[in-house]
Amino acid sequence: MGELIGLVTVVLIFGTPFFAMWTRYRLERERLRQEKTDKAFGQIREELAQVRETSTQYALTFEEALQRMERRLESLEDRVNAIESVQARRQL
Repeated sequence: MGELIGLVTVVLIFGTPFFAMWTRYRLERERLRQEKTDKAFGQIREELAQVRETSTQYALTFEEALQRMERRLESLEDRVNAIESVQARRQL
């Protein structure tokens, strides 16, 4: 029984610091992994924000182009209608 107590004492004396170092190592490794993950997510967020901005700019540019084409088409329709009404009056 005395040998068992001596063995347990030795294991506790040398095992406790080893366990503390191992736990600290695991915590540090997890902290570093979390920092890498946070940095990667930050970069992804920035890229996503840039893509959103670019797509918004393209959408606005496309909308402006459509509005210009609508105005031009309306102008052409008005001119054609005016020409047709003048020609119709001439034929009467």
